[in-house]
Amino acid sequence: MPRKPRTGPRLVLQPPARRPGRPTSLGALTRFFRIADAWELSPLQQCRLLRIPSPQVLARYRLGQGPRLSAAQQERAALVAHIQRSLAQGATPDQVWAWLHGPQRGAPFAGESPLYYLLENGLPALREVARLLQRRHGERRETGP
Repeated sequence: MPRKPRTGPRLVLQPPARRPGRPTSLGALTRFFRIADAWELSPLQQCRLLRIPSPQVLARYRLGQGPRLSAAQQERAALVAHIQRSLAQGATPDQVWAWLHGPQRGAPFAGESPLYYLLENGLPALREVARLLQRRHGERRETGP
């Protein structure tokens, strides 16, 4: 069966102005690992926050040899960075650590530490804590220092 010659323009799946996802993944991972070190997270905690299957795969990511992050993993890393930025505004690293690891009253923590809440409830909890901190920061800005 003879082939029909191609005559139309080539189908381009990714516009040339758009950068590939890999550098974004590497930047997100670098930022995530810096934050994980500041928060003193164990490898298992890091795996749970990013939904990485094992500490061995996490080690490959740390070496820059892991597979590309999924969209959900990129969102998780971005939310962790957002939470860190919100907490770090006007606080020392020790205060950030104490808030994350200490029990917090009220919703949504109910006496648990924010870190425990994040680890147990995954992506919805990351979104909720990021929104909570954003609201608190907005309130502080309106009322002054």
